[in-house]
Amino acid sequence: MARIFGRKTILLAVGVLALTLAGGGIAVAGPGHRADPDAVRVAGKVVQQPPVTQADIDLAKAALLKGDAAVQASSAQLFAVVSANGGLIRGSQAVSATSLGLGVYQVVFNVPVNTGAFVATIGLTGSVGTSPSGLISVVGRTNLAQGVFVQTWNASNQPANRSFHLAVFLP
Repeated sequence: MARIFGRKTILLAVGVLALTLAGGGIAVAGPGHRADPDAVRVAGKVVQQPPVTQADIDLAKAALLKGDAAVQASSAQLFAVVSANGGLIRGSQAVSATSLGLGVYQVVFNVPVNTGAFVATIGLTGSVGTSPSGLISVVGRTNLAQGVFVQTWNASNQPANRSFHLAVFLP
């Protein structure tokens, strides 16, 4: 039977493996609390959502208890039109909108939306005029299944208050 590897080749392979393990170690990926690489950064720091207040949780629970079970089980149309100062102008299934700071908003619905998809656009609250340009980002609200977290920026990528339209699509 022919030998495929000689003694020197095996020793070389073992040596390379030993050096690799000793020098670089083995990297193992695991769950951690690192920020999403796509997360928004301002001055190099990841922008975090502010904590949910107990009043927000109570309001969401009260709205959920009032909600129609048929609507909760269906793929209902949920939307909100929110002013630049955080006021809920109109919506479907929207309970409240709140400004949490410069260009940072929370919108709460009367059904859980954490399994849905969010779409938002900068836009005026009325039907006449042209909206100032800007950027918008949406994500589910941390620790509030009925909430959506929205951030807005001006065209220069600086946080800015902007009115917006938000749509939620449930499975």
